Amino acid sequence: MSAYGVADSAQLGILTKALNDYCAKHRIKCEEERERVGRKLMCLFGRGVEDLEQLSAELERVGPR
Repeated sequence: MSAYGVADSAQLGILTKALNDYCAKHRIKCEEERERVGRKLMCLFGRGVEDLEQLSAELERVGPR
């Protein structure tokens, strides 16, 4: 993520895949719950977790809440 908090297209692809994979695995279809997962992913990403596998592992560890 850049210093201004903007993700490039490759980073957006990673975030999207992490979100979709997690939601599919946990059968999350509710928009509100998907948004919670997305916020958690952005928090992780903002702290420097940028690798798909790392994002997925951290999300599994802490959950979307």
